[in-house]
Amino acid sequence: MTPFTGSKLRSKLLSYFFTNPEKFCYVRQLGIILNADPGNLSRELCKLEREGIFISSTKGSIKLYSLDKKYPLFNDLKNIVFKTEGIEGSLRQLVSEYAGIELAFIYGSYAKGKEKGNSDIDIVVVGSFPRDEFTRKLRMLESRLNREANFSSYTKTEFVKESQIKGGFLNIVIKGKVILLKGNFND
Repeated sequence: MTPFTGSKLRSKLLSYFFTNPEKFCYVRQLGIILNADPGNLSRELCKLEREGIFISSTKGSIKLYSLDKKYPLFNDLKNIVFKTEGIEGSLRQLVSEYAGIELAFIYGSYAKGKEKGNSDIDIVVVGSFPRDEFTRKLRMLESRLNREANFSSYTKTEFVKESQIKGGFLNIVIKGKVILLKGNFND
């Protein structure tokens, strides 16, 4: 939880909606997704709507909430949430659990800032780590963030070799925009 977001519930809400910016959700639906009390969610969403971060619309008798993309600090708040509670922060925390992971980074549409609400998150992980356990924890993270994540793993030797092949997958990826989660390319 960041000092900016205030409460654990607010952090969950912001993380969920910034990870799924096209979503419109009703309170009970969010209660199930976030495993949170609908009454508390309703109060927090009302506060966030008063602050201008969320907007609501009514469809029949159901009130739907979504982020207000016209909020003046939308992009700043998105960056804070992503780096702490959202995709980046969660993935940083996951890879930091494994001492054998020497390098990890996000690439693709998310790293380029061109992701859509249903875009998957592409990750490269370099090092020696228990892949089955990592995969299980990544699937749990996917479920929490409601976003699919795919990872390619390499040993350090494989990564160095593959990244030097001109026109090869890794060579192209590391020349593009990436978001480092752990380590750096100079190690």
